[in-house]
Amino acid sequence: MNYSRAIKTARATKGVSQKKLASLTSLDASYISRIESGDRIPTLEVVETIAKALHIPVYLLMLLASEQKDLQGLPEKETKEIANNLLGVLLSEKHKHE
Repeated sequence: MNYSRAIKTARATKGVSQKKLASLTSLDASYISRIESGDRIPTLEVVETIAKALHIPVYLLMLLASEQKDLQGLPEKETKEIANNLLGVLLSEKHKHE
């Protein structure tokens, strides 16, 4: 699972800065930065907290974090299609909250 990529992508897609996400989650901004850089792996509790703060279901954030090896049996083309569809959901959710 690539939580660094998933959280960074979801946060950026939602137009939320690391500082704002830290405020929304009561996590330290430097901790969020370290997760996004891959220096820290978040616990499930932290992933759930971040998903809630970004107004996305935790399963979508986890799907976004999935790598090819996590999606056993799915061809890479389908994996990319899932990722693009997920990004579309994130973008549509962003506009609902603006």
